[in-house]
Amino acid sequence: MGRGWREFFYFSKADRRVLLLLSGVLLGFVLSALFFWKFGAQEAINPEKGGVEAKYAAFVDSLQADTPQVHSSSVSFRQPEERVVETFFFDPNTADSTMLLRLGLSPWQVRNIYKYRARGGRYHRPEDFAGLYGLTKGDYDRLRPYIRIADEFRLMSDLYPHGMPKRDSLAVRPRQEKLAAGMQVDLNAADTSMLKKVPGIGSYRARQIVNYRERLGGFVTVEQLAEVEGLPDTLRHWFTVAPGATQQLYVNRMSVNELRRHPYLDFYQGRVIVEHRRKFGPIKRLQTLSLYEEFSPSDLERLQPYVNFDE
Repeated sequence: MGRGWREFFYFSKADRRVLLLLSGVLLGFVLSALFFWKFGAQEAINPEKGGVEAKYAAFVDSLQADTPQVHSSSVSFRQPEERVVETFFFDPNTADSTMLLRLGLSPWQVRNIYKYRARGGRYHRPEDFAGLYGLTKGDYDRLRPYIRIADEFRLMSDLYPHGMPKRDSLAVRPRQEKLAAGMQVDLNAADTSMLKKVPGIGSYRARQIVNYRERLGGFVTVEQLAEVEGLPDTLRHWFTVAPGATQQLYVNRMSVNELRRHPYLDFYQGRVIVEHRRKFGPIKRLQTLSLYEEFSPSDLERLQPYVNFDE
């Protein structure tokens, strides 16, 4: 019998180690519980000597005491300063960031211009500026009259539509013969030589008129001369326009870039035409474009002689 009990309570060396470890953990747990129980009882008995709740209440009171009283009537917020938008002549190829910001462009638009120029991009015509990402039609219409492209950035085809001048063109030439009073020149038939016979028109203005006529597709009225930049109104009585066909704009075939080259269409209007074709099919009549805010009645009226709806 005695031997059976000894065998029952016999533990190997590994078992004894496990028992000792468990006993130590159990003893530590009991001692910790007794310690916290006794500490909590003392705090409950003596709250004025550092009880948790008392300390928390004192901390809250100190925060309230240190927090300044702010009255809503005395609080003032600084209003953001409004940007003053200016308009002045500028060349988008050389204008610095300060000038571009003064014109009302956003900082990220200025960065895009700088990146475009850093990659070798150049604005050859004022209409090229309409391609700036994020530029609204209102901003473009406001800035367009003030864009001045220096000759070094303009295309040679714009500067010399009939080819480079020969060396002998720099030689002294006899004085140009001018038209007599009462004579008139057909705007659509006259070349630069004939235009230079009009008093007040030299080589530069003659090239301006021919360049604009080619972009326009032909003049319909003499009043369109007012659209040539810098041309005096006093020259109109020297000209007449014979009835004839104009170069047509095939609005159902041309791309945005092709449409925007016409003086009466900008980038946004060209995009409206292309998007309308994509969504609704070919345009049958010009009045269809009156549904879009990009086209005013005056825009449609002056476009009328130039549009063609053939597919």
